[in-house]
Amino acid sequence: MQQSSPTVIVIGAGISGLVTARHLCAHGYEVTVLEAEHREGGRIQTDFVDGFLLDHGFQVYLTDYEAAGKELDLPSLKLRRFRSGAMIYHRGSFTRFVDPWRDPLNAYATAISPVGTFLDKLRIDRLRRRVEKLNIESVGIGVQPSAIERLRQEGFSDRIIEGFFRPFFGGIFLDPTLATSSGIMEFVFRCFAGGYGCLPQDGMRAIPKQIASRLPRGTLRFRSVVGGIDSGSVQLANGDCLTADAIIVATEQYAAARLLGLASPPKPRSTNCLYFDLSDLPFRGAWLVLNGEDQQPIRNLSIVSNVQPSYAPRNRHLMSVTTIGDADEHPDRLLNTVRRQLIEWYGTRASGWRHLRTYSIPHALPDQSPACIGKLSATVAPGIFRCGDYCEMGSIEGAVRSGQRCAAEIIKAFS
Repeated sequence: MQQSSPTVIVIGAGISGLVTARHLCAHGYEVTVLEAEHREGGRIQTDFVDGFLLDHGFQVYLTDYEAAGKELDLPSLKLRRFRSGAMIYHRGSFTRFVDPWRDPLNAYATAISPVGTFLDKLRIDRLRRRVEKLNIESVGIGVQPSAIERLRQEGFSDRIIEGFFRPFFGGIFLDPTLATSSGIMEFVFRCFAGGYGCLPQDGMRAIPKQIASRLPRGTLRFRSVVGGIDSGSVQLANGDCLTADAIIVATEQYAAARLLGLASPPKPRSTNCLYFDLSDLPFRGAWLVLNGEDQQPIRNLSIVSNVQPSYAPRNRHLMSVTTIGDADEHPDRLLNTVRRQLIEWYGTRASGWRHLRTYSIPHALPDQSPACIGKLSATVAPGIFRCGDYCEMGSIEGAVRSGQRCAAEIIKAFS
């Protein structure tokens, strides 16, 4: 008599859950993915509003991601990239700070930029050469200093830390204190030094959507809210009970802790993302703009349609503005504060830019300080597993790796 395939329930259709499901389906497992919302993607979503593509928060795909690059069909995403470097608002004006090895036309502007000393720029090259050899498997293992401590150990001046590193990495990690682990900072630095930040033609949601499209028909069940789990069973909010040989919790960290009966995790990093419809361009080029001064609330902004034209209708332009924290701040108060700062930077024309939408994301990233990171085992108890970027690192790459590792542990357990 032929033995039946193991059955698996995955709770959550974010990238980690979808990757786990895909690998298990490829090994003959019978998989059901339960998703509380009406679409896959988890925290990676894109809305279509008045002809604009609005990602839920400013996100990019880094072409130097290794595991994600193998998991995805990148050419079909039709990626368009940012410039290598940034435009920085510093001392009341904008200055360009680029990678001179990949953007030699702007190398002189970087050399004379007031953001950092000449020695700082030599130290960036030294850091770049060192992180090229970084093994991602070592990230989060062992005692590591914080990002700010490592930058000071490298000898960087306060001028470049405050003018470049804090706004750049602080915006990526949603952590202006740079308390994030230095290992994660160095991994991200390596990705930017060796690749580019990009946007897909159909928005960031195209990434989880592509993974979901490779699952067998009927694997995904939307609007399925899970109320609790037990060994071998999942209770839905509507009263239904589903059984399986293995249960995988692939939700964000707080929801996972609740379902698994674990202690509440450290407070996550939160953000707000505001989108504006522009009829004119304050600058040209696929630049990320950083706030290199101790001003609030804008941390970074970009005219994302300069990067990926599909994000805006013809003859219109889409600006994304990111703030850190205060996800519960009143939307009108936040909008007024952001607009005042935009007027300070770009003049009175910013007062006429049409606000499209504000996304407040309280669980944007897990806490990634040295005390809070480390590769978490996918196995929680016999028959119960977990995956998510918080198990590796807060990124698309971390989510993919966690999903792959979870599938591998399940396959090993049932073999």
